[in-house]
Amino acid sequence: MKYIVIFLLLPVLAFSQNKGVSPIANSQQQTATKNTYAVVVGISDYQDKDIPDLRFADKDAAAFAEFLRSEAGGKLDKDHLKVLLNQEATMAQFAIALDWLWENVREGDQAIIYFSGHGDVEKKSLTQPGFLLCWDAPARVYMSGGAFALPMLQEVISTLSIQNKAKVIVITDACRSGALAGNSISGSQATASNLSKQFANEIKILSCQPNEYSIEGEQWGGGRGAFSFNLVNALYGLADGNMDLSITLQEIGRYLEDHVPSEVAPVSQLPMVLGNRNEKVATVYAPILAALRSGKSSQMTMLSSIDSRGMEDEVLAGLDTSVVRIYNLFKQALKDKIFLEPAIANADSYYERLMAEPKMQRLHSTMRRNYAAALQDEAQQVLNSWLRVDMDEIAQSRSTRLVKYTPFPRALERAAQLLGSSHYAYKDLLAKKYLFEGFLAYLQNPENLAPATGRVAMEKYARSLSYQPAMPQTYLFMSYVENFNFHRPDSAMVLAMKAAALAPQWLLPYTATAKSFMLLFPKEKMGDAAALLEKARLIDSTNASYLNVAAIQQVFSGNHPRADQLLAQALKVDSNYVSVWGNLAGLRMLQGRAEEAEHCCRRAIEIDSTYAFIYVNLGVILAQSGRPEAAIEAWRTGLRFNSTEVQLYGNLGFMLSRIGNPTEAIAILQEGLEWDSTNTQLITQLGGVLLSQNDFTSAERLFKKCIQLDSKNTDGYYKLACLYGLQNRLDEAFETLEKALKIGFEYDWLQKDPELAPLREQKEKWEVLMKKYFANQMYYNLACNQSIKGELDKAFESLELSITNGWNDYHWMQQDPDLAPLRTQAEHWKALMKKHFPDQFKD
Repeated sequence: MKYIVIFLLLPVLAFSQNKGVSPIANSQQQTATKNTYAVVVGISDYQDKDIPDLRFADKDAAAFAEFLRSEAGGKLDKDHLKVLLNQEATMAQFAIALDWLWENVREGDQAIIYFSGHGDVEKKSLTQPGFLLCWDAPARVYMSGGAFALPMLQEVISTLSIQNKAKVIVITDACRSGALAGNSISGSQATASNLSKQFANEIKILSCQPNEYSIEGEQWGGGRGAFSFNLVNALYGLADGNMDLSITLQEIGRYLEDHVPSEVAPVSQLPMVLGNRNEKVATVYAPILAALRSGKSSQMTMLSSIDSRGMEDEVLAGLDTSVVRIYNLFKQALKDKIFLEPAIANADSYYERLMAEPKMQRLHSTMRRNYAAALQDEAQQVLNSWLRVDMDEIAQSRSTRLVKYTPFPRALERAAQLLGSSHYAYKDLLAKKYLFEGFLAYLQNPENLAPATGRVAMEKYARSLSYQPAMPQTYLFMSYVENFNFHRPDSAMVLAMKAAALAPQWLLPYTATAKSFMLLFPKEKMGDAAALLEKARLIDSTNASYLNVAAIQQVFSGNHPRADQLLAQALKVDSNYVSVWGNLAGLRMLQGRAEEAEHCCRRAIEIDSTYAFIYVNLGVILAQSGRPEAAIEAWRTGLRFNSTEVQLYGNLGFMLSRIGNPTEAIAILQEGLEWDSTNTQLITQLGGVLLSQNDFTSAERLFKKCIQLDSKNTDGYYKLACLYGLQNRLDEAFETLEKALKIGFEYDWLQKDPELAPLREQKEKWEVLMKKYFANQMYYNLACNQSIKGELDKAFESLELSITNGWNDYHWMQQDPDLAPLRTQAEHWKALMKKHFPDQFKD
């Protein structure tokens, strides 16, 4: 809704630390103010249904009253401040409040009158200069009551300033759009013009030129007028350009001129400041100013739509019905979010036709602004939801996000074009465009974790930062690339902390980075993950995202009971958090509770049946429960929802091969590689199936390709070693297997894999290799065997050798049934545990 805001500031606005007292000297020739009294009125909801309600008039008044109650505004108490909002603001109550000023304001005091609501005239004449419409005003015939005539207001002001010798500030926000009685003669604008004439000898601050409207929207303080929002900020101290802790009328004017026109563009609104520019109008309270600056530094640039009802009615009344129809179609298209598609019947097409209509010229700026705001609104909501850690958005599946986010870059670019390169939001819109293009590089490309995809995303993110270097989401997404695509956790940490510095209360830089460290670098970065989670806990220990990741940490630490507690707390916060149900399913499998694990997966699918990764977990649970056919069906279902989820192809191919269907397994794995030709898991699995079919040549080529793509890929080396062993190329087999062991491999699997049987037959060479890399595991297994046989002294010796060689699974040792005989030797057992695990052992 458009309206005019007129702030007429008379001589001094000075504030102090004492309630109602303002001891600041204004200009060199003026004395200190003794007491400040204020009447603040704000009306959005009018009694008469024929007077259009306003959106933020009461909020503007409430914000100004809050300023007056603050340290910066003089700490006015109820004995010095009267606030009338909506139905409280009858004409009688307003008049009584003005009488209260007459009775209390004395020489040297300061009086403030603030009115935010409708202003109007019914006819242009000298005898009817205008009215301020109180809550109980009639829709017409203002002389009958409920409307406060401007001459009456002038009489109050003159009495206060001349007779009482007080300093007077009059703030009126009373020229707004709407179908009022004087609409046909621009009554609200006539009122504004008359108000400016009424106080010709005083300081005047007007929100805009007489032929302009004042703009309001959600982006200013969650719903304020652009002028009043910036004026209050200026009075709090943001206008203090020379940092002398006082604000002059000159600084107020400069601040308003710097901020209001750019923030409402392309609509025209230029504030006017008239009077003694050296006049001091406010003092600065440093703590409030610091808090205000801190809050503004973390705010994201936004662009909101505006209302044009008053001017719109006038323009449309003079147009052909065909043009009016197109205009209504344009507005409906904006409402329905039909922006650029389909061809012709979209907002963009209607917009271009209307911009070519000369009679629509007065609405062109508003249309341009509203169209640009609508184009960026949905993308902005996503950005905001990320900052709020809104799990409804963050936990959406890849396919859902792909559909939702794909239109964003084009829409944001169009919004920037509409506003032009000189608009304050231009660079911000382009920054968001490239941010989403980088993110879509993941969603659109099935090879989303490949370095090549990471480079594409990083190029987009770098362009985003070139337009807006203070966007925290961009830094966080860059950290994802460093972790998942480039495997550079230290660089990822630096970028995540840049995001955290820009948004100090944002959880995701801590929780997301901690989670990726635990999943990708469990040996190297577990300590960093713990430190990040501690910072997240201090920000919000009840957030479901924090609780979910903290539970993962406890699983890695082997503390399953604590993980259970954290996941239960997360579900209390958000019972529809799919990832929590997935993690709970994984925990139940680790605990050997397969039936409960399956239930958790089924619950997650009830919440979001399109979330493909849940089917990955469900299939694994079913396979481990001895139901391979059901597992295959689960993975096939997942592929129906998301044909790009390569892990589904891998699991499906593995199981089809396992149940004796190698032909279909090969076809499935090849289909997965069509989506992601560099996925090393799929490559090694396909090679494994071909190896089982004795296609040694094709299998060897695939294993070597896997190693070429990732020189640290354990599976590639391992499967190649198996192939060499089966071909009796034993020296090559041992050499290749050792490369896998240097990276890391499971000892138990090595002892039973039938494909390694030819190597295990070389007993002496095999034992040397195993002892070199698995001394701790070998000694642990020996300790278990000796414990079972009752050779307890030898078992204790072997167990200690295992620990000194690196065995550190304290929690498993406390429950391993093979070590039960050792645990009965309480003193010996306690001494060993206390010696090697002092932090974990509890006597």
